[in-house]
Amino acid sequence: DVLYEDTFLVNSDVASGYLAPLDDYLAKWTDWSQFSASAQQAGKSLDGKTYGVPIGTDTRGLYYNKQIFAQAGLPADWKPKTWDDVMAAARTIKAKVPGVTPLNVYSGKGAGEAATMQGFEMLLYGTKDTLFDTGTQKWITSSQGFKDSLNFVKTVYSENLGPAVQDALNPNFGQTVGNSLLPKGKLAIDLDGSWLPQNWQGAGAAAPWPQWSSVLGWTAMPTQNGQAPGANSMSGGWLLSVGSHAKDKAAAFDFVSVFANKAHSLSYDKAASQIAERADVGADPSYTADNPSVSYFTDLVKVTHFRPAYTVYPRISDSIQTAMESVMTGQSSVDSATKAYGQQIAGIAGANKVQPAP
Repeated sequence: DVLYEDTFLVNSDVASGYLAPLDDYLAKWTDWSQFSASAQQAGKSLDGKTYGVPIGTDTRGLYYNKQIFAQAGLPADWKPKTWDDVMAAARTIKAKVPGVTPLNVYSGKGAGEAATMQGFEMLLYGTKDTLFDTGTQKWITSSQGFKDSLNFVKTVYSENLGPAVQDALNPNFGQTVGNSLLPKGKLAIDLDGSWLPQNWQGAGAAAPWPQWSSVLGWTAMPTQNGQAPGANSMSGGWLLSVGSHAKDKAAAFDFVSVFANKAHSLSYDKAASQIAERADVGADPSYTADNPSVSYFTDLVKVTHFRPAYTVYPRISDSIQTAMESVMTGQSSVDSATKAYGQQIAGIAGANKVQPAP
C-alpha cells in the first residue's frame, strides 16, 4: 500500500503502473505548504502529477581524516579548490602515510548507483558538461567533461590512490567504508553522502564512533578547475508513495501524512542523517544540534544537481558504471569507454534522443 521510493525511480515506476497520483490528497493536506517548491517537484512525474511525499534528501561532499592529514603535513581546515588539489592531497598521503587508502571514489558495477552518483556525477557536474541537455531533451553521448571524469577515476586506480579494485567492486564496499575503514583510520579522504554519520551516532548506529566529529573534517567537492560556483554536489532523496493497487488509497495516504508530519520527519531526518525537506524541521534547533555536519551539508543544497530521472535513466546509469569499471580495471582506455557508452545509450534511449547523433 505504501512504498519507500528513491526519487530517481519515480518516472520508471509510474510508467510501469506501480504508483498512484496523490494530487487530490495533497491539495487538502495543509502540511504540504511546509515543503519547498523543489521538494514538491521531487515526486512529480513527466505527466505533471505528483506520486510521492519527500521525507528526506541528501547532498554529497568530501570527508577527510584530520589525524591522517596531520601526519601527512596537510591542513586540518582543508578546502580544495580544484580536482588537482584533491589529487595532490591523495598523492601526498600515499607518499607520507603508508598503510592507509588515500582516496575513495565509488566506481564500477558492484557499487551500483553509488558509483554513478557519489562517483561519476560528482565529477561530471563539476565540469561544464552534463548527462542530459534539457534544451534539446537529448542525452549527451560524449563530452570532454565525460572523458575528464573517467580519467579522474582512471588516475585514482592506476596510481593506487584508491582501494584495491577487487575491494571497490564488492557490492558491500559502502558498508565497509562507513563501518570499518573510516572509524578505524584506514581511509584518508572519502567522496560520500551527508547520511554517513548515521553509521556512528545514535541508538541504531552500526559502528558507534563517538569521536567521529572531532577526527573527521568535511568539505565540498570542488569543481574541476575551480570555476563558479566553486563546488558541486548531487542530491537524491526518498519519498513515500501510494501503490496503484492499494485497496484503500485514502488510508494509505493518511499513513504517509502522519509519517511526514513535523514530529516524525524531524525524528527520521535526525536518525537517518537526512537533509530536511520540511521548512519547520530545518528551522528546529534540535535538527542541527544532533549532527555537527548537518548544517554544512544542508548548505550544499545551494550548489547541488539532480539526476535526469527519466524512465531510461536507470539503464543509462548502468552503462556509466560499466564505463567506470572498464577504465578502473584497465580494460579500456578513456576514449574507447566513452565511445562504448555512446553506443549503448543510443540503443537505450533511441538514436533520435542522443547528441551528437551516432
